[in-house]
Amino acid sequence: MITKDNIRFWLLFIVSIILSAIAISLFFKALKLILYIILVLALAPIIYIALRSIIPGRKRPDDKLKTRD
Repeated sequence: MITKDNIRFWLLFIVSIILSAIAISLFFKALKLILYIILVLALAPIIYIALRSIIPGRKRPDDKLKTRD
């Protein structure tokens, strides 16, 4: 026989499973975002150095002091 307590138990059980699934889904989305940010921050300097060596920039002026003539 189905009782009020039995219905309440199954209702709470189903709601707790749904909320757990939502919490885990949000956790994995946040984890994915954090991993993406870490990888971008780690890879950006390497790409910057590679591009700086490939693309020729303007020549740097000499650091020597100019002499008066």
